[in-house]
Amino acid sequence: MAAASHDVFEDAAEDLEASLGQLVEQESYKWIFVGGKGGVGKTTTSCSLAVELAGRRESVLLLSTDPAHNLSDAFCQKFTNTPTLVDGFPNLYAMEIDASFNESFGFQLKQEGGFNKIMQELVSAFPGVDEAMGFAELMQNVQSMPYSVIVFDTAPTGHTLRLLSFPDLLEKGLSRLGAMQSKFGGLMSMVSQLADQDTREEDMQAKVGNLRSASAVVREMFQDPTRCTFVCVCIPEFLSVYETERLVQELCKRGIDSSNIVVNQVLFPEDCGDDGTGIVAAEEGGIGTAELEELLTRLKALPLPDEQTSPLAALADRAVQRMRGLEKGWGMCQKKRLMQVKYLSQVQDLYSDDFHIVPVPMLGEEVRGIERLRLFASLLLKGGRALPVGNKA
Repeated sequence: MAAASHDVFEDAAEDLEASLGQLVEQESYKWIFVGGKGGVGKTTTSCSLAVELAGRRESVLLLSTDPAHNLSDAFCQKFTNTPTLVDGFPNLYAMEIDASFNESFGFQLKQEGGFNKIMQELVSAFPGVDEAMGFAELMQNVQSMPYSVIVFDTAPTGHTLRLLSFPDLLEKGLSRLGAMQSKFGGLMSMVSQLADQDTREEDMQAKVGNLRSASAVVREMFQDPTRCTFVCVCIPEFLSVYETERLVQELCKRGIDSSNIVVNQVLFPEDCGDDGTGIVAAEEGGIGTAELEELLTRLKALPLPDEQTSPLAALADRAVQRMRGLEKGWGMCQKKRLMQVKYLSQVQDLYSDDFHIVPVPMLGEEVRGIERLRLFASLLLKGGRALPVGNKA
């Protein structure tokens, strides 16, 4: 019951275009984050965006920060923590990095030795700072990569919010380190000498300065709506819509642009047998199980030899069985759509004034491989498709 890719739905008028066309056409974007609850289609959306951008930009990097990496499955190609050219593209690269951000780029805080050991002790009282330092190091490396745009396939909402909070967390941690450095600078120098290390106080200052600079650059990029944006992906179910609201609010608090929401796995009226007038197949004048059963009874009652009626009766009986299965499927689909309408209406009420809301129909197959990713990208860019919030099912 998948919606055909050429269908256009015009149930209502959106205040903003229901498409990601404006996003892929804006050449100033350098970082595009895609996030939401687990299982809503984040990877499919990010991969499809990257495929589309590859035809518009000089070079594109698709980077997964999700511990449960799915880029390899989506492209049917193995990726690692090193940028790898995607098969069939001259300018699209993909990589899947470790969730801690530390090992992938050689930033190891917990090394043996005087300076790093002291650094570790200093941050141990500030949970999360070591991971934030790793993130700063990662983003510093990412920023230096020679790509026109980088698409981030992020982890589920909770992990993503932690990631986005790292610049602020790192700044707090570095401020504490600076204070402790001033207070215990002499002690640190003595420990360094006892450890027979060449480390000097200026080494600590340089390290802290570099990390603070990296944190400032990341924060500046996050809060620049011309260079960075966040695409929220959800499905019309309670937990997903709830997490999307939470995510949008947090992004707004941090000054991060999030003007696009993809609503995936949407059932449209015609997916459930609605012909657009509110009449569902097999109901209100349609041919259903009851009509076919009556036809079967009349065939059996005809004053004709069995050899003449039996083939027609057998055909009618198979039609009855088939119609019963179809009506059961229609009933389940209609119930599902009625449930979706409730949450689609909430999405429309919350976001239609300020967001590009992009409904994507529920598809009948997995989106894997280049061709299906291109098809999904065409649905993201299609436009003219409003949320099906009418109460007909």
